[in-house]
Amino acid sequence: MSIKAKLLGNKYSPAGTRVPTDLLPEALRWERARQRIFIALGNHEQASKCTGLLSIYERRVMEETNDL
Repeated sequence: MSIKAKLLGNKYSPAGTRVPTDLLPEALRWERARQRIFIALGNHEQASKCTGLLSIYERRVMEETNDL
């Protein structure tokens, strides 16, 4: 299964829960990059959504893993 397919998950899943634990590092990098791009483009609403997902992913890293 490709990373894209894993990240898409179920459209009814709550935000931040679609990413499998093993892909959290990639999800963190992706959301940080998206956040920077949206800020550079002046799209602060989308950047704020990225910030929210970053918080969820960082919390999941602390809760679910010891080595990420």
